[in-house]
Amino acid sequence: MTSAGEAPWTVGEVAELTRVSIRTLHHYDEIGLVVPGERTASGYRVYTYDDLVRLSTVVVYRRLGLSLEEIAQLLADPGSVREHLERQRATVMSRLSELRELVHLR
Repeated sequence: MTSAGEAPWTVGEVAELTRVSIRTLHHYDEIGLVVPGERTASGYRVYTYDDLVRLSTVVVYRRLGLSLEEIAQLLADPGSVREHLERQRATVMSRLSELRELVHLR
């Protein structure tokens, strides 16, 4: 990811950078989960650095199996950053345990 001083990114650039489809980015915008911080004069979505930070959080939570509703609830409470991180860590540790068990079953 680039630094906060970089120019905004288009939907296509964000899709390529994050490996999230353009359709998914449009859906996240439509439901208010990750709304691009800017629009061009023509109405095209343009993502800021802060938008990419939020999107990266959403991507991690999705890969951990959280629903979009759960993610929206977590992100709605900015005071619970520590809780976010603790929940993310607990989920990852649980997944690791499950995967270890699968490996040992063979």
